[in-house]
Amino acid sequence: MLKQIFLILFLVPIAQFAFAEEIPDYDKPYAPIFFNKPVYSWTEKVEITIIAPSWNTGMNLIDSIGGDPNYSVDVYTKDHRLEEYKLYETDPTSGIFTGEIILTGFLHDVDGDGVNDTNPRTLGGGPNGGYLQNDEDSGITVSFEFADGVILSESAKIEWNEGDLRITDVTEKFAKIKLFERDMNLNPESIDTVNIEVFSEDDSAGINLEISETTEDSGIFEGIISFTKDDQSSGSRLYALPDSQITAKYVDRTLPKPYNTNDELDVLAQEKIISNLPSTERLSLSESEILSQDGKLIEELDIGKTGMIFSKIRNTLDYTQEFTYIVQIKNENNNVISLSWVTGQVIPSQELGMSVSWTVQETGKYTVDRFVWNSIKGAIPLTETVSTEILIK
Repeated sequence: MLKQIFLILFLVPIAQFAFAEEIPDYDKPYAPIFFNKPVYSWTEKVEITIIAPSWNTGMNLIDSIGGDPNYSVDVYTKDHRLEEYKLYETDPTSGIFTGEIILTGFLHDVDGDGVNDTNPRTLGGGPNGGYLQNDEDSGITVSFEFADGVILSESAKIEWNEGDLRITDVTEKFAKIKLFERDMNLNPESIDTVNIEVFSEDDSAGINLEISETTEDSGIFEGIISFTKDDQSSGSRLYALPDSQITAKYVDRTLPKPYNTNDELDVLAQEKIISNLPSTERLSLSESEILSQDGKLIEELDIGKTGMIFSKIRNTLDYTQEFTYIVQIKNENNNVISLSWVTGQVIPSQELGMSVSWTVQETGKYTVDRFVWNSIKGAIPLTETVSTEILIK
């Protein structure tokens, strides 16, 4: 018997999946606004972020907000405004919208040459390339019309800062000049420069050094100076000897309150050039001799006679050195009865004879201390102190 087999096909509909955006809750709007910094200087770049997932319309489309006059994004300072500034989504599904503007400050002479160094202007439609002028003691605000009559906003401060100047990495040959000064980041899309005065105890006139921003938007400026011991200061080269104090000076004309726009402040940094050679080995000092007033060597001094305490100073280094030769004479009670000094300059490999006079008043045992310093004021020893006893009969 032939059996018939019936195949019954059941058609089951396949579920349809669709992606739809939630309708914004106008009673509880969610679109927080963020700045990349809490406080800006007057000519910095401002990065703006608005998290608005309700405005993400699809998976394959980079959306924007702000270009519609009905739901605008406005960026403004006290007296200047960018309206309907457009921000773009970071990727098709993020719901995060970003853009940036550059603050352009106000007319001001930052280097004291009598010419304004800023170009205040307000223009641009976003998301980049916008410029916004701001005034002294201003702030920046971003507002977003999330829905009809629902406006969200966020603000950040704009203020000047006091510069921070430093001298770092000091050796006998080089030093780095470093300035932290956000206010001199006048163009955040190019490398700015600043002029710094640098001088030493050996050259009070010094040099004018141009230092450059480390990156386009860092507000950190660096430059290198070299030290010379046998040449004049020029360019980025400064005449300075070991143990000399070097000073860098920046004139800050963008000062925070309570200063005003007409004020300026000298910002200083100081460091010493430390040599690897001990200071007491910079010169050599011979044994002392006693000379008569006519320059002849004598064995001893007589009461009431004037003699000369004579020594030779030799420069063993490759640069000229200033020095002060000091002779101190003490009696048996350790009281100083005579103190004399002579200043001079000795060139490389030169040997100089130095003498100071002493008139003996009474017999006794005396101690003669000889010092060689860089100067009376500096008091840096260039040789070891040498003491000698003299017996006056």
